[in-house]
Amino acid sequence: MSFMINQIRVVFLTVGVLCAHTIQAAEWKTEPSIYLRTQYNDNVRMRTDINNPEGSSGFTIDPRIKFAGEEQQLWDVSIDARGKITRFQDIEDGDSDNIFFIFDGGKQTERSNWRLNTSYEDNSNFDTDFDTETPDAGLLDDQTQRKTASITPSVSWNMSEASKLSLSLNTTDVTYDKITSLSYQDYENSSAKLAMYWLPVQNHKIGFTANYSEYDSPEAKFSYEQTLLQVDYTYTINATSNLGMSFGGRKLDSLLEDGQLVGCENVGEFEALGQCLFSPPVFGDIESSDKGTVVSLSYKSKSERTSHHYKSGRTVQPSSFGAAQELQNVSYQFSIKNTERFTTGLILDVSKTETLSGINNSDLNDAKRYRFEPSINYRLNKNWNLNILYRYLSIDKTKINEESTSNAIFVNLFLHWPKLVTTY
Repeated sequence: MSFMINQIRVVFLTVGVLCAHTIQAAEWKTEPSIYLRTQYNDNVRMRTDINNPEGSSGFTIDPRIKFAGEEQQLWDVSIDARGKITRFQDIEDGDSDNIFFIFDGGKQTERSNWRLNTSYEDNSNFDTDFDTETPDAGLLDDQTQRKTASITPSVSWNMSEASKLSLSLNTTDVTYDKITSLSYQDYENSSAKLAMYWLPVQNHKIGFTANYSEYDSPEAKFSYEQTLLQVDYTYTINATSNLGMSFGGRKLDSLLEDGQLVGCENVGEFEALGQCLFSPPVFGDIESSDKGTVVSLSYKSKSERTSHHYKSGRTVQPSSFGAAQELQNVSYQFSIKNTERFTTGLILDVSKTETLSGINNSDLNDAKRYRFEPSINYRLNKNWNLNILYRYLSIDKTKINEESTSNAIFVNLFLHWPKLVTTY
């Protein structure tokens, strides 16, 4: 609660500072919109075949309003508020009421840019914009609301026309209103990032990134610290495309308090089995260290009619399961503007998570995920867009060898009201 109060104070303080500079001509915009979705999903809770998948039709109402103001070369500020109401017809405890809030503001000087970004989300654990996955995979019909609060101040400084230095801090707090299983754990993740970029020759940008992060899950009694150093390179192919690459090393130091040092599950020798059965387990703090590499590759291209975006990488991410997970991901997005009103798109995504360290059984959530999503979009008129998409989603729990799949069809109608603009 104190974290949220401090976050709100920072937001209002920043708004006040930015608004103090509105004595010159500024432009303010209000952009209201509403998103209506109907769907049919043959496996809403991503259950395995033996757990009887449940299919259902459903609908989503997603109202949104964005308020933004800017004064060229001096400051900008925006507030983005969004709600999301989802109802499934035949799924017990499948309904959800979600809210999302983002504040972003910045002040520019001749050589620097100061920014503050805060966000707050209150959404169901299995109702997200990406999918309806739940780690309980059909074992439970209950769900829990997940609250995510994040604050990110940053500053960038142009040291010269060909070099730039940036520093950013981030704190993210994730809590659940109730725990449906031992899987979900509240946690806080904080990080500090320092990045430098140079343009030694035209079209070539070289950079260096240093990142330090801390993860703490008090209820799980698990925490870790990660240090990351990497080299970045970007090549601007032409005015519409670029290629980016990063490579570096990481060091992960983790601590599990009161972990099981000696117990039946840790005894592999037959002669020690009898002693294990008649002796209580011994608990103590378990420290571990892990070193590895981080790598990423991206390609972007956007012309008047087509766009391509490919990215792949390997990194370490915080987990709601009381663990540090390594994420390997490959994704590709493509869209083509067939006519003035008609657009087609495709999303391909493959990812794998692997637990590096954490509480007992946290690795049961390690999984491979596959996503295939073609779509078509038709612009009905200036304010109305119609979107139809098919999504195939497959999740394979690698540790327990359980696989679940779902097929879903969505029909989306998007209304974007004209902007309300004023200048003074």
